[in-house]
Amino acid sequence: MSGFVQALRAYRDGTLSKETLLTEVERQLALRDTDAVALMRLLNEEHARLALPNGLHGVLATRIMSWCASHAPDSLADSDPTQGASLPDRTDTVVIDHGAAAAASGSLPGQLENCRAAPITLGSVLQDRFKLIESIGQGGMSTVYKAIDLRKVEARSPHPYVAVKILTVPSSGFGQSLALLQSEAHKLQSLPHPNIVRVIDCDRDGRTVFMTLEYLTGEPLKRKLLAPDFRGVPTSQAEAIVKSVASALEFAHRNGIVHGDLKPGNIIITDRGEVKVIDFGIARVMTRQHGSASDSAPDASDSPTERPLLAALTPLYASPEMLEQGNPDPRDDVYALACIAHELLTGLHPFEERSAVEARDAGMRPVRHGAFSRNQYKAIVHGLEFQRERRTPTASQFLEEFRTRYRRPVERTLWTAGTVVIVLWAAYFLMRGRFEQAVRAVPVVADSLANGEVFRDCPTCPLMKVLPPGRFMQGSAADDPEAQSFEQPQHPVAIRHAFGVGVYEVTVGEFREFVEATSRKITGCTVYDGTWRERHDLGWSDVGYPQTAAHPVACVSWHDALDYTTWLSHKTGQHYRLPSASEWEYAARAGSAAPRPWSQNTESACSSANVADRSAGQRYPGWKVHPCNDGYVYSAPVGSFAPNAFGLYDMLGNVFEWVQDCWHADYRGSPSDGSAWQSGNCSERDLRGGSWFTTPAYVSVAARNHFPAVYHSNSIGFRLVRELE
Repeated sequence: MSGFVQALRAYRDGTLSKETLLTEVERQLALRDTDAVALMRLLNEEHARLALPNGLHGVLATRIMSWCASHAPDSLADSDPTQGASLPDRTDTVVIDHGAAAAASGSLPGQLENCRAAPITLGSVLQDRFKLIESIGQGGMSTVYKAIDLRKVEARSPHPYVAVKILTVPSSGFGQSLALLQSEAHKLQSLPHPNIVRVIDCDRDGRTVFMTLEYLTGEPLKRKLLAPDFRGVPTSQAEAIVKSVASALEFAHRNGIVHGDLKPGNIIITDRGEVKVIDFGIARVMTRQHGSASDSAPDASDSPTERPLLAALTPLYASPEMLEQGNPDPRDDVYALACIAHELLTGLHPFEERSAVEARDAGMRPVRHGAFSRNQYKAIVHGLEFQRERRTPTASQFLEEFRTRYRRPVERTLWTAGTVVIVLWAAYFLMRGRFEQAVRAVPVVADSLANGEVFRDCPTCPLMKVLPPGRFMQGSAADDPEAQSFEQPQHPVAIRHAFGVGVYEVTVGEFREFVEATSRKITGCTVYDGTWRERHDLGWSDVGYPQTAAHPVACVSWHDALDYTTWLSHKTGQHYRLPSASEWEYAARAGSAAPRPWSQNTESACSSANVADRSAGQRYPGWKVHPCNDGYVYSAPVGSFAPNAFGLYDMLGNVFEWVQDCWHADYRGSPSDGSAWQSGNCSERDLRGGSWFTTPAYVSVAARNHFPAVYHSNSIGFRLVRELE
């Protein structure tokens, strides 16, 4: 391979053209005894000795790894393309070695290790739980499998599938890598956003590190963009995709997470038309230099002193700063989003499939295409600025600029004429002294939210969904054999107002923001470990069992929940509160008269809710449990089970939820308009929905419980309502 090294040095000296160098690379790869690992090592050594100019290292690394992936033992070349697998292409992530240390130590990107061995195969079972049944994707950092969760199979769940991402970048600091990845996974678990693929957990099996994610049926956006006949999509479709991706990015950025490798392959269009972004922060955390300050303090991962040992990126969508080893910044994601927006409208890469460094050094600028409006073109140019300081600062601003419509000349004429009419109209009323009254009479039309619309009032606010007005029968019927006296008499309720309700229970991460903003001290909790007992050393941040930022907050009293709603109302300018008991039951029933979405004493309970199950019965013998296994003894991350017909998660099970109402022993005299019952024994408040602890008979939409408003328990949390009118 001496010819390869000589060619690299000749190119660096200016005596060999880039085209001739690329020809030499193709010749080396065509040789029968080519060792791609050795070829990459030579490339890394030369680049470490003296950096190759014009982003050439990334170009050559991409070519070598693409060749390797197509010749690897576990190549996806024979996979069914309808199931998500694809051959290597220009959108694959590249792991670039920026230092000689990796070359000297023998640490190489996972794609090259795969040229020699494939330790994980179809049929493998990780942690005696996740059986890999189909390869659905492969990139520079990982291989993704469709897997079946054997615990869910045991529970006869109708949705037993998960996606398992096996990380393929080896590291000498294995323990540190795992700790960092788990820390990043916990951050990602705190991102319950409709356009972000939900991360379930991070774990290892031996030295195999993997993540589990929600399994989606659909296809990556890159498949559409790489189709031979693709020439762009209509503006409305492009805007819808850009809006979804920008929303996901903005939410992640506000939570301190940069994607770092945004590209069409990391955007999934589901069979239902939803847009989902995957792999937030994974490239960054897996290429962080071990032994840095960030290893001991993951939350400080964006320290300006941090220098990555490797750079995991996709050259065609990476900003100049990413290609030149800069620290990740939200504006790097904006650059990638602008590239994707350009491709969506035109079918073409903005710089003729050259990297940002190559385009910058060649003085290139995006060409105005006939598919662009004037403002779309200006937005893309702004997002593709080669200097970070001049680039669009946020994803939300890029979206605003991209969607702005400029007024055509005829529109300006009409607008001007309208202005003249208004001025004359104002003058007329001023002469009569009535202009001020006329202005007061003009109604202000506020932006409205449609029924079923999902919204969030701030990037870190709970996700809400609009429920329409409706009527239902509250409580249990007299002839219901399971009915308790406090669920009767059953009575009609008419809710005449639309309202927003939390898609999930309020999470630990969301509650933490309130505690930190208000410096509130909340300690003490009644916990269960065979018996209920009060622990003064525990509280909402440590409830006596493992939890992440994505778990429902627990050990909060009714007063704590009320104070959270007050704080959030002040923060957003909207009116948040706890639901009334009627609103809660209306949301939980979701149009059904049944007490629960499963039949009593059937195994299907564990696919719909986190309930007292067989695993809890094994942990605590003597419990009455459902005859199934949901995988959790205590609370589960929000959204881990199937939603109800309104699209709301965990209305039953997981943790009890406080509501506004004062406690009454039955429904005689209760409101019929959906409002809270604010008289009676208000030292105690209603609780609804049951929990991970509750006996099966009391996990129903009609069941009620009650505790003092000052009570803290690790089985009690809450959900929000936001008023719309």
